[in-house]
Amino acid sequence: MGRRIKVAMVSPGTFPIGGRRSSSIEMLMVKLAELFQAEADVTLFGKLFSNQPAFEERGSITFYRYLSSKSNPYINQTIECLQEVKPDIIHIENRPRLARVVRLAMPKTKIVLVLQSTLFMSRPHIGKEELMICLEAADAIIVNSHFLKNHMVKETLCSSSKITVNHLGVDVDQFQPKWHQESKANVARLRKEWGVTDRKVLLFVGRLIEKKGVHHIFKAMPALIKADPSIMLIIAGSSLAPTSETRAYESRLQELAEKVNGHVIFNPFITHDEIHTWFQMADLLLVPSVAEPFGLVNVEAMAVGTPVIATNSGGIPEIIEHGKTGILIHPERVVDELTWQIVKLLSNPGQVIKMGLDSALHVRANFTWEVTAQRQLALYRRLL
Repeated sequence: MGRRIKVAMVSPGTFPIGGRRSSSIEMLMVKLAELFQAEADVTLFGKLFSNQPAFEERGSITFYRYLSSKSNPYINQTIECLQEVKPDIIHIENRPRLARVVRLAMPKTKIVLVLQSTLFMSRPHIGKEELMICLEAADAIIVNSHFLKNHMVKETLCSSSKITVNHLGVDVDQFQPKWHQESKANVARLRKEWGVTDRKVLLFVGRLIEKKGVHHIFKAMPALIKADPSIMLIIAGSSLAPTSETRAYESRLQELAEKVNGHVIFNPFITHDEIHTWFQMADLLLVPSVAEPFGLVNVEAMAVGTPVIATNSGGIPEIIEHGKTGILIHPERVVDELTWQIVKLLSNPGQVIKMGLDSALHVRANFTWEVTAQRQLALYRRLL
């Protein structure tokens, strides 16, 4: 195992770190930090949000949270603390520009840039020339799929050897199979609470933005309801960061929902502590995204034994084996294929059960946080 290493993890600062209002990125960071503890002392950095302490210790994890202002930005305060902590590894999450800023302040420290999507590698967030300079500032880059790695190599000319793929994981203690007795009781309670006890539940979980493809589900709904009037669609999520564009898209979804009134439920916010029960309640998870670099929701649904129907694009084919652990549909024929695949599966309960079982086993063999953490720690040690 070797000596304990000192790891500093710098969050994007958009959402709280270590709180119920964290996004998936902050939750991912905390989960990895918890698993690093056996081999590392970890310091986590984030912006200070209400009802959070500026300084906190949990085991061998230390949290620093800063109020950010124009005169004293979050990253400047973080760098001051980094220079005092003197970590072996600085892990920067999903913001390429921060890698360059930290490199200028700490030229000799190993920096690992972790990227979860193409969003902050493209305009309007960053231009290609600046992105290439920022990537050069990192000693290593971690991405969550081979799709994302190939995209980076093609678009930025970054060396393939500098980029490591580390698939994300799921907490299998939380995301228990739906056939476990405790899970069944929680699902029955939730179904009764939302009035869907005798309904076939289709679930979408994610941001309500156009590239997630939620509108495709609504276009398929009239034909689905005609085939099976018991179908209920649950939309769990919101745009997270409202803009005129996202507000217009959400309004469009509401208009589409009115056409299938009585068959749609919107729930804009579910805490991560509760989300597993929603996955367990669903008969199928629908992921009609244009291009999902990884798609953690796929793994979370599969972990509880809920089959996924998703577009055959991005990193999704690295997770789902078509016909065995889920269904992959053509990204240019989403509505038609979504419709007939849903009808086909819901009319064959035995296949749904078998696919759910294979999915849960596949996740436990390949997509746990323990496996993700060990791969990442191995990279840190190689760098040192």
